[in-house]
Amino acid sequence: MRMHIDLTRFDACPPYNAWLDRTHAEESDPLNILGFQPRPSEVLFAMSQDTYQAAFADFQREWEEELKETVFNSFPAPIAHYFYRFETGFENDLQRLHFLRDTWESITDVLHAMTISECRYRGLALADPLRISDLLTDRVAQRLLNIERLIAVAASAGTPLKVERILPIATLQKMRDLKQGRNAFSHSAAQSEAQARSWISECYADVIDTLDDIRGLAAAEVYRYLSQPDGNTLRCEVFRGHALTRTIKTVPLTLAQVAASQQYFQQGQILVSHDAELFSLRPLLHYKEDDSGHTTKLCLFRRTHGDAPNRRIEYEIVGEAARVNVERGVVQADINGLRALFGLRPE
Repeated sequence: MRMHIDLTRFDACPPYNAWLDRTHAEESDPLNILGFQPRPSEVLFAMSQDTYQAAFADFQREWEEELKETVFNSFPAPIAHYFYRFETGFENDLQRLHFLRDTWESITDVLHAMTISECRYRGLALADPLRISDLLTDRVAQRLLNIERLIAVAASAGTPLKVERILPIATLQKMRDLKQGRNAFSHSAAQSEAQARSWISECYADVIDTLDDIRGLAAAEVYRYLSQPDGNTLRCEVFRGHALTRTIKTVPLTLAQVAASQQYFQQGQILVSHDAELFSLRPLLHYKEDDSGHTTKLCLFRRTHGDAPNRRIEYEIVGEAARVNVERGVVQADINGLRALFGLRPE
């Protein structure tokens, strides 16, 4: 739903009309005029434009609160955690602005990883128009461009990506426009609390709007593979919602799912379950356990660096203002899986 809507047209916001109908049904008997049962929303629109438009503010508040709860509780952990901190866990507006940026970048990180990983799962050839170095990038703008190009490549190959059901092209273009045009997302340093508040105000509605567009992400689950107790069951750690406490889940699979994804069922693998399919998110998502082994934090790819034999991948730890360097060999099999899509030999 768009935050700014022309309510002089009845069909401008179907969810609002449905909310009016539902609200009337909860409070009153159905309208019935000699057997004719008009929609309450249509009657209100036709008979009292002022009331119809004024009630929209109540609908927006209810819709926004419901959306927030969905993100807090059901979105993949990186997005949910940073958005929850933006809404409830900030000490000042400068910090709050950083959490808004972290939310925005996490949306891009997760969708970028899912798009690349689905291409790998489907074995798509990617040599044109991308290079493997384009995928292993720390630039948000490049990641958004990658998503657009990969969706186009898959469509041209007759294998449309399911991630497009979560991220419509129109939303992706809006995200690219915002990244290019808004100071708040450029990592320019806010000079004051007032400037931070101004930038938050400038971008908040667009972030909320984007989260609404990608509500389908609530149905995707990110796992860390732990074991396979039997042929059709996985035991996984789940990274869902804003809380970073450890949650272990048993994941039942069909024979078809096992056959399609068995190659990814390995210790340390980060998986995503989306629309009845499972595939690997490494090397773009990784994890770090604390020294006691009681807490696991997801880590988001930031960059590669170093020369052989000391090549490293730098990840940002979700929920911490810290980064960790991982030996490239830890995720080498996954990098080689990406290299194969470009017709390149294993490293």
